[in-house]
Amino acid sequence: MEEFRFLKPRKMKHPTTGIDLEYLDKSNAVCIALFNEEKDKILLVEQYRPGNKGLMLEVPAGLIDSGEDPKTAVLREMREETGYSEEDIADFRGLDEGLYASPGYTTEKLYFFSARLKDNNIKPKELNLDHGEDLENEWVDVKDILKKSGDLKTILAVSLFKD
Repeated sequence: MEEFRFLKPRKMKHPTTGIDLEYLDKSNAVCIALFNEEKDKILLVEQYRPGNKGLMLEVPAGLIDSGEDPKTAVLREMREETGYSEEDIADFRGLDEGLYASPGYTTEKLYFFSARLKDNNIKPKELNLDHGEDLENEWVDVKDILKKSGDLKTILAVSLFKD
């Protein structure tokens, strides 16, 4: 089997039935629902995703680097993917614990955060994308999130933090 950079296939025995269970050992990740000042719009990133073999609008997100805490990781990802930094935001908050993305097949936990811009006139800095990333930012009306995104983490993030 070829080597994967982010996914490590694993097997284990079910604790009661003894059958083989297959799963992916994967790093934990972060995401942020970044709203405008009034919280009626959310900034999404559009990028190609292999799961749906097409472009998808979703909240900025990324993997937590080794030794990094979730808060540091999400602020780094927000800066890289949106151009906004910690100085540009207010009401920064997050869930106390990460949630399993899909516990039936992966060990990944996703840490959810949100913030809003202090002022809609703040201009983002230049993006600092990782090698191979190709994305565009788009402000979307919160009320249209189900029409604009089919990404579950995005829908959940908006639902958790829109009020």
